Amino acid sequence: MKTPLEILKIKDPDGVSRFKAIISFQDAVAHTSQSQKLIQIQNEYTKFVDSCQRLLKEIRSNRKCMANSKLQWKLADNIYSFIKRVENDGYIFANVSEALSRDVGMSKSQLSYLIKFRTHYPSIDQVSNEINWSKYRELMDFSDEKSRKQCETLIEMGKIKSDTEIRDFKRKLKTSKIS
Repeated sequence: MKTPLEILKIKDPDGVSRFKAIISFQDAVAHTSQSQKLIQIQNEYTKFVDSCQRLLKEIRSNRKCMANSKLQWKLADNIYSFIKRVENDGYIFANVSEALSRDVGMSKSQLSYLIKFRTHYPSIDQVSNEINWSKYRELMDFSDEKSRKQCETLIEMGKIKSDTEIRDFKRKLKTSKIS
């Protein structure tokens, strides 16, 4: 069983903010040799936050970068890979949404879309240059992969051109399933 882990942001007496990886007292007592691993995770988290902030700065630098789905995928992969590394070390990142929202400067909603994006597209090669980030965000709201792929193909063919048309496509699917 994986040990729940939280990342806190604390201020030292000297006013410097630092990250602290914590586990429950019960888990600490049951597994007394975890302190070195937690320190390692804290250090990795600091580097991870820095890399996410650099990517976000690049993404937010202009409208073209904000729409660039490959840049968004790189950020998503960075987040997803860190979460998986923590899990491979025997922990579950219990406050991932709160911590990343606080430390990287993104909304919980954006984080959720990025993780879905990375899950649906495990390789950057699967991300189309023809589909911008706002359209991929719309695609993440499809409940099943078959419909999502069908819509994705229509976008790539130029038959669906706007986010509104993607939403209309979703509504038509829901209506046809109800009928």
